[in-house]
Amino acid sequence: MKTSSLPLLALLAAALSLQGEAPRYGVQGLVNIPLGDLKDFVDSKPGPGIGVHGTFDLGDGHMLRPRLDYSIYPEASFASVKQTASNLSLGGDYLYFIAGKPEGLYFTGGLSAVRWSFEHKDTLSKVTSSTIKFGLAAGVGYQWNATVGTEGRFVHSRIDSGFQADALQAGVTIRF
Repeated sequence: MKTSSLPLLALLAAALSLQGEAPRYGVQGLVNIPLGDLKDFVDSKPGPGIGVHGTFDLGDGHMLRPRLDYSIYPEASFASVKQTASNLSLGGDYLYFIAGKPEGLYFTGGLSAVRWSFEHKDTLSKVTSSTIKFGLAAGVGYQWNATVGTEGRFVHSRIDSGFQADALQAGVTIRF
C-alpha cells in the first residue's frame, strides 16, 4: 500500500504548491449501477455511496480533487445463496472546466486504490474475501454554482482475470 500511495501523495503535493486559490472541501452522495461481472454478482442491484473530497483549483480551468469514497451493494439472493460487495476507494481526480474557471461543464479522469470486500454465504458456509486493486474513472460533470455540482462517471477495477468490477456512477457534490 505504501508504494501505491506515493503517486497520490505527489499529486497532492503538486496541487498544494500550484494552487490558484485556497482549497475547498466537500462531500458527495453517489449511486452506483453495476456493470459486467459485478452486475452478475449483485444481481443488478444499484448501490449507494458516500464520500469526502478536497478541491485544489490550479487556475485556467484545471483542478485536482483527492477523494475518499465508500460504496456498498445491497444483498443479492440466488435461491439459498446471498452475496454482497462493497468498496473503499482512495484516489485523485483531474478536472478540466471548459469555461476556464471552476463552473459549468467539466471533464474528469481519475486513479485510485480500491479495497474491495465480497461476501458469499449459503446454508452451509460463509466466505468473505477482500483485495486491494487499482481503479480508473472517467466522466463528465456540471458545476451549477460554487457549492453544488453533479457528475456521471464510468469506474473500472479489475479484481482478477475473470472478474471486472465496473460501474456507472452518478453523484451530487457539495463543496464548502
